[in-house]
Amino acid sequence: MKSFDKTWEEIHASQEWGKYPSESVIRFIARNYYKKKREGIRILDFGCGGGNHTWYLAREGFAVYGFDGSASAIERVDKRLEEEHLKADLRVRDALELDYDNDFFDCVIDSAAIYANRMENIVSMYSRVLELLKPGGKLFTIVFSTGTTGFGTGKNLEENTWCDIESGSLQGRGIAHFYEKKQIEDVLQRIGFRNIVTDVLYFTDRGGVVEQFLVQAEKEGVQTKE
Repeated sequence: MKSFDKTWEEIHASQEWGKYPSESVIRFIARNYYKKKREGIRILDFGCGGGNHTWYLAREGFAVYGFDGSASAIERVDKRLEEEHLKADLRVRDALELDYDNDFFDCVIDSAAIYANRMENIVSMYSRVLELLKPGGKLFTIVFSTGTTGFGTGKNLEENTWCDIESGSLQGRGIAHFYEKKQIEDVLQRIGFRNIVTDVLYFTDRGGVVEQFLVQAEKEGVQTKE
C-alpha cells in the first residue's frame, strides 16, 4: 500500500460509513447518464469507502466498479450488494496501484477520496484517472476548500496539506489537502483534462463550515454514443 492511510481501515472496521449517496453525485449521474443505456456505461467509484455510491450506481443499472484500500470497507460493501442482489466489481487496492485497463471507463466518481493525500500522490491519482477514462469520458471529483473548518490546524505537511486536524468535519480523518478554486482547476488542466467546470457547495455542520468544490472534467476525445 503506497498511499493508503490506515486511519481509514480503523474507521471502516469500527463504524458504518457512508450508506446513502450524496445529492451532488446523483445530480451529476442523472444529468449525464440517465438517458443512456445504463448497462453499457462503466463507472468507477474511486475510493468507494462504505459503498454509498457503488450501491446507488448498481441499483440504477450501471456497470459499476469500486475499490478501496480498506479491506473492511470492501467486505461491508460486498455484503450489502449480495443481500440486495446487486452486482459490482469490487477490489481492495491502493489508489496508486490500480490494475484496470486504460481507456476503460466512461466515468470516474471521486467523492472526496483523492483529496486525502499529499499533492504528489494527488497528481499521480488524477493522472491515472485520465489514463483509465475512455476518450470523452468524464471525471466528477469533490474536494475541500481552504474555507473549511479545520484548515490550518494540526500538523502542516506541505502547502495547504495537513494531518491531525483539530476541528471540523475532517477531524480524525488523517491527511487532507485543502484547495483554492484555481488550484484544483490548474492541477486538472496541467494533467490533461478539458472542459473543467467547478461548482461550490457550502454548508455548516455542528457549527463548523464545510466548503466543497464539485469539479467536472473530461478526457479529450469523442465520447462513444450508447
